[in-house]
Amino acid sequence: MKEDLPIGIFDSGIGGLTVLRAIRRHLPRESLLYLGDTARVPYGTRSRDTVIRYSLGVASQLVEHGIKMLVVACNTASTHALEALRRAASPLGIPVLGVIEPGVDRAIQATRNGHVAVIGTEGTIRGARYQRLLMERRPGIRVSAVACPLFVALAEEGWLEGTVPDLVANRYLQPLRDGPDTVILGCTHYPLLKGAISRALPGVELVDSADAMAVVVERELSHLELARPSPDPPKTSYLVTDSPRRFETVGSRFLDQLPSPVELVDVTPMASSQGSAIIFQRNGP
Repeated sequence: MKEDLPIGIFDSGIGGLTVLRAIRRHLPRESLLYLGDTARVPYGTRSRDTVIRYSLGVASQLVEHGIKMLVVACNTASTHALEALRRAASPLGIPVLGVIEPGVDRAIQATRNGHVAVIGTEGTIRGARYQRLLMERRPGIRVSAVACPLFVALAEEGWLEGTVPDLVANRYLQPLRDGPDTVILGCTHYPLLKGAISRALPGVELVDSADAMAVVVERELSHLELARPSPDPPKTSYLVTDSPRRFETVGSRFLDQLPSPVELVDVTPMASSQGSAIIFQRNGP
């Protein structure tokens, strides 16, 4: 049955594990299949067309394994490739959810002074999807945006506390002091650095898009009647495009346990970046 298929989650690398962790916490009965495109990380510095092409290739791999829903845990892919992915997956009836909209909705609910900031990779900030959605959904809102690319390296190296992350956070976030009362963590790595970010911006509400995403996934599964009915224990599996050992080492920092089993796969980018002519092939129900 389609309901027994896993939820597919993909990211350009490892950061999307924060989304997987949040979904597993909210939906402990669901099986999950994660794909990290670790051979081509980061997406944040790629062009829009390249991100779309890579995303279609990664999504195709997940569809071939058999999934009932696709969660785009990568902020950059959600910025540039979400519509192309939805067009490609629509003929198979696979819903596609991006990580940006849930974070935007939660930030709008949280802000008291009407000033929200977004922090993320260069690609996410340059793509401006967070900024556009905030202004569309709450006209008159004030929006600030700051790229914090070094946060990714700090998270993956496990430098989460101490002088170095505090100095980096203070340098990046200084322009946001005495401004926004709500900050969207617009990169899936950033929740690991909540401590340093909070110290740089005391009193500011931090919106974790991973947790907001999990709430939306739960709601959509219920609405579409796709919740897993099986009483058998769920399975969580991982696919990577490079170095399973590094994925296991770094991924354990995101999950507080070893990600396993991990399978190495080859993902060929789709030739078209438009998505209109792509037909995914799915094995299974």
